[in-house]
Amino acid sequence: MTVRWKLIQGYEKRSKFPVKILFSGSDSDFVYVTKMIFDDGFKILLQGKFTLWFFMLVARSNIFGCDLMLFQYKRDKSVSIKKNEFQLPLWIGQTVSLPLSLGNESVKSDVRTIIKNNLSYRVTSSKKHIEKFLDDFWVPTVKKRYPEKNIDEEIWQWKDYECELLLVNDGADDISGALLRYDQGGPYLWRNGLKNGDLSLWKTGGIAATYYFSAEYLFSKGYQSLYLGLARAFLRDGLFQYKKKWGGVLSCSNNYAFILKIFRDSNGIRHFLMNNPFFSYSKGKICSSVFYNESRDCDEKTYHFNGVDGVKCINIDEFLLNL
Repeated sequence: MTVRWKLIQGYEKRSKFPVKILFSGSDSDFVYVTKMIFDDGFKILLQGKFTLWFFMLVARSNIFGCDLMLFQYKRDKSVSIKKNEFQLPLWIGQTVSLPLSLGNESVKSDVRTIIKNNLSYRVTSSKKHIEKFLDDFWVPTVKKRYPEKNIDEEIWQWKDYECELLLVNDGADDISGALLRYDQGGPYLWRNGLKNGDLSLWKTGGIAATYYFSAEYLFSKGYQSLYLGLARAFLRDGLFQYKKKWGGVLSCSNNYAFILKIFRDSNGIRHFLMNNPFFSYSKGKICSSVFYNESRDCDEKTYHFNGVDGVKCINIDEFLLNL
C-alpha cells in the first residue's frame, strides 16, 4: 500500500498560533481538515509518498517536528493504535424513526417556516424530472457549498438504484427537492438541493422541507425509519449538527478511519482539541471524545447521542503532560 502525504503549516483558526500537521487522506478530506483547523491560509511544506510501513515509522518518529497527524486508512489494514492516538470513524450516519419527533426547538421553528411559506410537496419517479433536478438543483447547490468537490462521476449514480423525487413548491415554483433512494435496509434521503443553488431559499424552509416532507411521505407509505446519510465525525460539524436535530440514531461507516495523533503541547493544539470534540473508537465501540479543563467542563449530557456508547471526558492538561 502506498501512502500519499502532505506536511502542512498554518495558523490555528481560533488561537492564531502556528500548527504543523502531517496529513494523509483524500482530496476532499484535505479540504475539510484545512478549513476546520486553519485560519485563512496555510502552506504545504513537503509532500510525497511512502509505503505504509515506512510512513508509519516516519510519522510516529515525528521526524518532521509536527504538532499532530491525521492519517486516513482502511481499517482492515494491519495498523495498530498506539498511546496518545485516537481512531476516528471517517463518517457518521444518522437514521430517524418515523413519524418524526418534533420536540427539538430548531425543528419546530423549521416547521413554522414551512407552514408560514405555504410549502407543499409532490413525488414523482419520472426520469426526466430526476435528471432536471440533478442539473438544476443538486449540482448547483453542491458547487455553491462545496466548490472543491468533484461530482462528475456521481451525477448518474441514481440509475443504479430505485429512486423517487420529492419536489417542494412554494405555490409559484419548485424551490427545492430531494432524491429518495430505496435500499434493502430502507429509504435513504440521498441528495437534496435548492433551485439554481440559491442558498437564500434555505431561509424560506427549502432544505428543512425536504427532510420534513420526506419523512411525512415515507411514513404514509408504511416506512418506520429514514436514513439521513453521512456527516463528518466531528461533533461541531455543521452537517452533523443539522442532521442531529431531527432526532436520529447514530451509526458509523466502518470501512475507513482516521488516526489522530498528538505529538506535543502548544497553544494551537490546545485550542484545536478544546474546540473540536470528535467521535472515536474505544474498545471497539463508538464514544464522544471531549477535552476539558478547569474553565470548561465536560457536560456528558451535551455530548451523548443515541447510538453512541458513551462520552470520554479527557483532561487536556493531564493528556498533554503525558505525551
